[in-house]
Amino acid sequence: RYRLGTPLTLPSSAASVDVNEAKNKFNQQKEERRQQILARARTSSESIPEITDQTLGNGRYILAGKAIPSVNGRSLIQTAYRSTPLGTATGEPLIIKISGNNEAMKREYDNYQRVSGGLKKGQFIRRKEFLLNAGNEMPGMSALVMQRGVDDVKAFMPKVGGKLEGPLLLDCAVTALRCMEALHGVRLVWNDLKTENFVVVEDERTGDISFRGIDLESCMPVKSNPVDFTPEACPPEFAKSFMTGEAESFSLEYNYDVWSYGMFLYEISTGRGFFDGVSAEQITKKLPTFEPLVENVPDPTLADLISKCLSITPRDRPSLARISKHPYFDGYAGNSKNPFDFLFGGKSS
Repeated sequence: RYRLGTPLTLPSSAASVDVNEAKNKFNQQKEERRQQILARARTSSESIPEITDQTLGNGRYILAGKAIPSVNGRSLIQTAYRSTPLGTATGEPLIIKISGNNEAMKREYDNYQRVSGGLKKGQFIRRKEFLLNAGNEMPGMSALVMQRGVDDVKAFMPKVGGKLEGPLLLDCAVTALRCMEALHGVRLVWNDLKTENFVVVEDERTGDISFRGIDLESCMPVKSNPVDFTPEACPPEFAKSFMTGEAESFSLEYNYDVWSYGMFLYEISTGRGFFDGVSAEQITKKLPTFEPLVENVPDPTLADLISKCLSITPRDRPSLARISKHPYFDGYAGNSKNPFDFLFGGKSS
């Protein structure tokens, strides 16, 4: 049926050269697209607010722009600069979180300190200073001074096409997992893992961006009771307790955060949360019978991970060690080594 022709002799390296050239071209195109996305995000981001004549911390910081309410409405967020002895602004712009709930502010600062002293540090925003007394300018208030991010992840996604993809998606997923692992390492449950609690930070030297966790106000020790909750991030078992009036006695477990992580991954990979446009009250009512469907997630491997994290039965949710070894994280940082091998040990066969 087939007639063989004269055999051809090819250099042994020809195929590998073609493959390497194609791979390099693909990586170059991917990097160009990534830079285009980041450039579009920078263009659409708000400019740094203008410096005002208002100060904080008895003149220690000079405020810029207007204070805006935080996502949960319990504090104010404002840009600021460190003040020189002559009263002029100096250094990079910072963010100051200001609140009259001194107990909650002290708890958040203590939680940052606690995780900073742990074996795993996570990837949290840099803290500059905590002022239990915000100064004569704001009597009775506390202030937490931090590194300033470009945007939170929820606000950032519409500027890069509506959702995160490729390396940005993977980097954000790894950052959230590292933050969760660091908190659990010091026996804290985050209790509020969501897209608003991660910010985008740009390296001024290289222009590269990374993600950082913020807002540890709601973190509580494992087995303790929650002080508050976000309906979009809470699991069905907590919503059920809330609806039956037993929320204050609910015992926090690490799998609470695993559910939140699944919701977080779904939102950053699709650009939409399961409950977008639904009121907090309605979300809480829906959660006890909620059945998450993940067919909208473009990557089937990631969809599998999300589905496992969103197991309705708490004990069926994977541990962080199992999550870290999920195939979705294979090849992170351009090699076959799992980024969490240092924390959990190598893969089992």
